[in-house]
Amino acid sequence: MPNSPDRPAYFPAALAQATRRISLEKGEALFREGQRVAGIYYVISGEVKALRHMAKSSEAVMARAMAGEFFAESAIAAPRYSCDGVAVKPSVLLFLPMDALDAALTDAGFAKAFFLANAANVRRQCSRYERVRLRSARERVLHLLACESGPDGVFDWPAPLTELAVELALEPETLYRVLSELEAEGEITREKRRFRRRS
Repeated sequence: MPNSPDRPAYFPAALAQATRRISLEKGEALFREGQRVAGIYYVISGEVKALRHMAKSSEAVMARAMAGEFFAESAIAAPRYSCDGVAVKPSVLLFLPMDALDAALTDAGFAKAFFLANAANVRRQCSRYERVRLRSARERVLHLLACESGPDGVFDWPAPLTELAVELALEPETLYRVLSELEAEGEITREKRRFRRRS
């Protein structure tokens, strides 16, 4: 199958034909907690997050997915979604119906590629949980840059810094303070939402 801006080249033809594009505005819900699972998603552009509602009206971000990543793939093993799926910014996704996905997983090439994509996602999620268990805001920021920066040492955050504060389980004011301190100490350089840690 030829490359497409809408989907990976490894999608079998039958799965590609069964998919449906979905466009969301910022803050719009893709699905709600408790809703019956009909399929999973692939992010074409934008960003979505899985929110779990906690006590006292607080929320926890359980997962994020950006362009080129699957979203809600854990729902394969559950009858209902365990979180709300919400767009962080205007986003376009592919909906992969569960029956078509099940059939596609009998294709060895697709199954391997899907497994590897999900393994990478598990690594990211493990890093997220490890990060929020760190006690200090400074440690969380440095851990994020160490784990998520590219080979060039640069970490690009695609959303407002208030979303980064949520990602790190920090108050926005705390995040701004820590970033200013790290810049003043020469630990990082920052250009808007692009960060580089001192090597």
